[in-house]
Amino acid sequence: MIRHVAGIAEIVEDLDAAVRFYRDTLGLAVEVKDPAGYAEVKLAGVLHFGIWLRGHAARSTGVAPERIALGFTLGLEVDAVDGAAAALAARGIALLQPPHDEPWGQRTARFVSPSGMLCEVSETPWARTVPGATTI
Repeated sequence: MIRHVAGIAEIVEDLDAAVRFYRDTLGLAVEVKDPAGYAEVKLAGVLHFGIWLRGHAARSTGVAPERIALGFTLGLEVDAVDGAAAALAARGIALLQPPHDEPWGQRTARFVSPSGMLCEVSETPWARTVPGATTI
């Protein structure tokens, strides 16, 4: 079902402070994709590393901000989001957001881990393969 880690994102309360930390303190390239709530850290070896404003994550998933934990999210690339979401639901995982197509071309379904971390299964056309990766 899971192909590889598609991406991680840190959920933050202050996007500007997070961008300054990754860019100015750590010296990484950061591209602000949406000034209202999303940036991407460019880092070799990571397909996608986002910085996501908590309120923006809440709006994107359709849940209250207090249900979105600060910290990191985990994106898992799968062969088919619909099938993966059905398998998760059959295993007792409540989906926060059923399978749907994102405006940027990715298909996702989102859920919360037992520790409260926002997770997603995704089909990401531009990140379907990772050199040396195996499908499990």
